[in-house]
Amino acid sequence: MFVAGSALPNTARGSAINVDGFRQLFIDDHVIAQMQSVRRTFHAAKRHEANPIIHGDHPWLDGFAYLYGSVERHPETGKLRLWYMSRFKKAGKFVWTMCLTESADGIRWTVPKLGLVPDRHGSRQNNMVMSTETHSGFDECLTPVRDPQPANPARRYRSLFWANDNGFRGTYSAWSADGVKWHNDRKALFNDTGDAGSIMYDVYRERWVFFARPLDNQISRAVSFSRDFKKWTPLNVIFQADKAKRENFYNMQGFCYEGLYLGTVTIQWEESGRYALEPHLALSRDCENWRWVNQPKAFIPHGPRGSWEEFNTQMGAGNPIRMGDQLYFYYSGRTYPHSPYYWRGRDELVPKASVEPDVNIGLATLRVDGFVSLDAHYGGGSVETKPLNFTGKKLSLNCAAAHGEILVEVLDASGKIIPGFARQDCLPVCQDKIIQPVAWKTHQTLANLKGKPAKLRFYLNRASLYSFEITA
Repeated sequence: MFVAGSALPNTARGSAINVDGFRQLFIDDHVIAQMQSVRRTFHAAKRHEANPIIHGDHPWLDGFAYLYGSVERHPETGKLRLWYMSRFKKAGKFVWTMCLTESADGIRWTVPKLGLVPDRHGSRQNNMVMSTETHSGFDECLTPVRDPQPANPARRYRSLFWANDNGFRGTYSAWSADGVKWHNDRKALFNDTGDAGSIMYDVYRERWVFFARPLDNQISRAVSFSRDFKKWTPLNVIFQADKAKRENFYNMQGFCYEGLYLGTVTIQWEESGRYALEPHLALSRDCENWRWVNQPKAFIPHGPRGSWEEFNTQMGAGNPIRMGDQLYFYYSGRTYPHSPYYWRGRDELVPKASVEPDVNIGLATLRVDGFVSLDAHYGGGSVETKPLNFTGKKLSLNCAAAHGEILVEVLDASGKIIPGFARQDCLPVCQDKIIQPVAWKTHQTLANLKGKPAKLRFYLNRASLYSFEITA
């Protein structure tokens, strides 16, 4: 786990890459020097069989549960809390709301009666924490996030929301001591951003990050940073839509993961046979320069015709929730199509919903570090890293090798095999585990090599490698 204030991830010492403190994933070639007969495979998250697991069909709502919100594991209770957006109709007009639900296992969710926000009949016995009527024209919730080290405990939770009602328009700041009772500024922080944004806290650089939709370029994504949640840097476009390719970067969420910045950028597709919004994996090493990886495959593809997620798989914000050897990701699905951008005015091209309009929330899971694997089949292959610096001694792998094996060889910075750490000295790894130690016949660890730049060469045969780590 990263501790705020420590060295930034993957800081180089000399010409070698520092791998202390984090597991090393293979989403890009950052630590890889060369590969032979090995394939990089990107993995989509797997839908849970109980989906959809959160519904909006409560008497005080109109049956919609949009994950324009976020999820967290409460550090004191251990329960999961998820904020989502919904609505109800009152006097012929929609009132938008932000709601809260809780779970002990991430699958079965309960609805607390909070007594805060009146519904269409005036009752406050519901799970709503904010509405258009109570918070400055609130229209969309932009991802409540806990501040890991708040200067003011009354503002332990932060959020931005977009307003477009009751005379308010823009992106506004909101705060809460507990994530339940919210307050907001009545003056907009941003007047040049639209809806469909999100925030995250950058634990590596101790700053807030706002992924925004610029009003002057609404099919692209921009980023802004702040130390105090008051003064923000000018918007900087990180995903520029190419109209020739019919791109529309509709939304984006980000999170810190093992020294990386990972995100899901939602692409709105307008193609025959693929009219949907889907999240795609994005990667950065500084949170300022981002890449869309594994084009054009989605991290959570939209569902088949007639399904609850036929037209949309919108991700929520927040770090993925670890449950044992799995990561939990939450997303909302829709049974109806979003309005088009490129096909605007050409309604005959937009597919029609085959069931009643509805929005619900589902769960998708992924093996820990399972975004990407390096795979070798019969005949085997190898992966060699760049020179690495480390102060730990225990090498462990996240791998699937139950039907094959992985051997690890250690080389010095010049590429010479270090005696005692050759391929034939390694005890074969033949397990499918998240944490599998590596040892050699005469060396249980890398203790003799600490502080010396070294390369690792992995020999894979009918095996997959997800990550490696060197710990104390």
